[in-house]
Amino acid sequence: MTQEQWGILILRLGLAALFLWFGFSQLLDGVNWTSWVPMWAVNLLHLPPAMIVLANGSFEVVAGSLLALNIWVRWAALLLALHLAVLVFDIGPNPIGIRDFGIMMATFALVLLTEKRPIQNEAPSSEEI
Repeated sequence: MTQEQWGILILRLGLAALFLWFGFSQLLDGVNWTSWVPMWAVNLLHLPPAMIVLANGSFEVVAGSLLALNIWVRWAALLLALHLAVLVFDIGPNPIGIRDFGIMMATFALVLLTEKRPIQNEAPSSEEI
C-alpha cells in the first residue's frame, strides 16, 4: 500500500470508530442525548426528542459501519459530513462546535479522497500495486 492509501485507511477507520461510538452511545443511552436535540428539529419532524436521538444513532451506526466495511464510503461520508454541517451550524462557535467542524472537514476530505467505486473492498488491480 502507498502512503496515501495508508492515510485514507487510517482516516476512514478513525472516522468509522468515532461515528460508531457516538451512534451506539445514542442507541444505548438515548435519554442523555435528548437535551442536544434542537427545538427546530422537533417542530420540523413532529417527533419527540427521544425518537430523533434513536434515528440519529441508527443513522450514525449504519453510516459508520459502511465506513468500517469499506462499502459506499463516498456516499456514507458525504451524508455524515452534511449531517455534521447541520450540527456545526446549530451548535455554533464553541468548543464542541469547533471540534465537530474539524470532524466534518475530515469526513468531507474522505469524500474527496475516496475512489468512485460503489463497493470499495475489491482487491487492487495490478496497476495499483
